[in-house]
Amino acid sequence: MVVCARDAPEVRGVLARAHWPGTVYTAASGGEALAGLGECPADLVLVDCATVRPSCALFVRQVLDRSPRTTVVVVGADSPYVAAGALAAGARAVICTGLHGAELAAALAHGLRAPHATSLTRVLTGREMQVLRFMSHGLTNAEIGRELYITEDTVKTHARRLYGKLGVRDRAHAVATAFRAGLVS
Repeated sequence: MVVCARDAPEVRGVLARAHWPGTVYTAASGGEALAGLGECPADLVLVDCATVRPSCALFVRQVLDRSPRTTVVVVGADSPYVAAGALAAGARAVICTGLHGAELAAALAHGLRAPHATSLTRVLTGREMQVLRFMSHGLTNAEIGRELYITEDTVKTHARRLYGKLGVRDRAHAVATAFRAGLVS
């Protein structure tokens, strides 16, 4: 089941092209979407930032409090602060405003492929996990190298590989993903 606080016909088309097996329920507001979650848990909540008040991050937290296994994908976060807040609150992905049709389908498919905690531990090597944990503690590459008795270039190699495996673009994104997945604390 999908609870959608977004332009429903377009989203239904995107999900149909992605062969989504469930039903799409639409909600005109964040409150209506939350009420729907109370009746039946959802696999996916696709929310437009413009439909939720007072904040997108608060809405994401409310969804995950009611239904922890639900995937939340946020659309329309124009501000990097709004996007960062939504991701920190537990959103799986943030999709830019202005995407329609094939672009929206591709972005949504990417958001749904973002890694889960259980798959992350199977994907990363032991050394990559060590590097990620030291990153989460704020250590530089040189400091990580000294801790692990490896060169800074080797640390950078492990970092690049774990970025690729996690599907992230940089150190901060990797640490945020690890925190959300419960790999580091």
